[in-house]
Amino acid sequence: MKRIATLLLSTAIAISALAGCGNATTETTGKTSQYEQLITSLHAGQSYAYAPVCEGEDALLVTSYIFDDTMGHLATYEATIYIEKNGSIEKVTSVQSGGTAYPIAVTDDNSLIISMRNSIAKGYVSKDTGKFVITEESNIDYLAAEDGVYHNYKDGAVDISADPSLYDELSEKYSNSEVLNFTKAGLSSDGYPQLSGAVYAAYKGDDLYNISSYYVFDSETSGSTQTTDGLSGIPFTYEIDGENITFHFASADDNTQARFSWDSGAFPTLEFAGSNETISFSCIGNAKADTFDAVKYYDNDSNLYMIVKKFDETTLTGDLYREEKIKTEYVDNAEENSYIFSENGTQFSVVSFEEVNKELEYGTDEEFKKDVIGSSRFDRFLVKCSDDDAYYALEKEDYEPVYHVVYMLNEGNVRKLIEENVSFKIKENCEIYLQKFVDDGEFANLEEEYIVGREFKGDNYPGWSADAKEYYMTSDMLVALGVIDGELYNFNQIYVP
Repeated sequence: MKRIATLLLSTAIAISALAGCGNATTETTGKTSQYEQLITSLHAGQSYAYAPVCEGEDALLVTSYIFDDTMGHLATYEATIYIEKNGSIEKVTSVQSGGTAYPIAVTDDNSLIISMRNSIAKGYVSKDTGKFVITEESNIDYLAAEDGVYHNYKDGAVDISADPSLYDELSEKYSNSEVLNFTKAGLSSDGYPQLSGAVYAAYKGDDLYNISSYYVFDSETSGSTQTTDGLSGIPFTYEIDGENITFHFASADDNTQARFSWDSGAFPTLEFAGSNETISFSCIGNAKADTFDAVKYYDNDSNLYMIVKKFDETTLTGDLYREEKIKTEYVDNAEENSYIFSENGTQFSVVSFEEVNKELEYGTDEEFKKDVIGSSRFDRFLVKCSDDDAYYALEKEDYEPVYHVVYMLNEGNVRKLIEENVSFKIKENCEIYLQKFVDDGEFANLEEEYIVGREFKGDNYPGWSADAKEYYMTSDMLVALGVIDGELYNFNQIYVP
């Protein structure tokens, strides 16, 4: 892929032109003072790139997820699009690709092109509406057929063939497009990181998949940490001297030294002196330091569920839950009558099978234990939840780092209510999996149906009736969610017997 060279921010030097090829503009059409102000306000760990995707004029893309694509670019797989409209900056949407193997790129006709593992979409920002418009998209459904069923779309087209031609065409365009090359921001001219007002997800060591805590920088001198369950944290003050930061955690007498570094195409890091601990920082671009609540931070949360109360073609509304999971090390080190905590912060007490059976009087202790653990459940003890005083079992696969809290004598994972009556907009290219029963004349078989956001019919799905040959379970359906910036990029209905 070719390169789009992004621009170094300087108040003393005029902003240079955006490099391009083919029909891509080479004029400085959109590099306004509003864009410069937005770039100046970015925090350490954020990066920016211009792209001529607003009908040939520049939009500004901001990301916290740069990586070195080994081809000379600081690329990204997730970015928020901003445009200048009527003298001010407006946020358009956030876009995602399929990860580092699929960097976001720009075509020679000034469109963003975004590739996932089984889909490719091309689109631009409309000047009139300020919306991101997908002009072409091809999604492959491998559930319906081994060779795939193609969900093809072209803006304004009535009849599109369901064959690989559009996917192949978009794949060719993607391979010939220009990878967006981002410029780091959030550093002062003397190298000081700009932290005030920022919220960071912190990752310990090499584990960049599980957030260990959050750092919230309220001002230029103060902040606090938050645990992921939102139940605790430590206030701190801090001073910055170049790359060196002195933290005073909980007390002015504490002097914790850390070195800030952002040398590679990845997250910035803080290396704490003495402890040999290094944490990676990911700036949460849509979070505000004065209102941030770790419990209600939902972006890219892989443990987020909704019991849907109402929905239409564009929106899901319902109550949000997270599965109760307990780290393996907590379970392994637990003793009877001790307390362990889930990742949601729920307190569980450790109780023996015999003690629980005294209350339940379920046959002999041996019969009770055998029926609870079956062939796969944890066999040392049960747990009692502080929220409802109910007893539960624990279960996990060998490869998993956590135990799932499950119902003691029934199937199903236990979930904790997080927030009620939350609404999320369904992205046009949201990937959706629905459960339905299909009556073949002899049996009603449960099947999974794959659709794309624009194909979702809202509440216009057939439910069960006496003569139904096909019906959906859309009443109080349970779905696993993928959320970015308040919008759904996927949801997967979970069968509940």
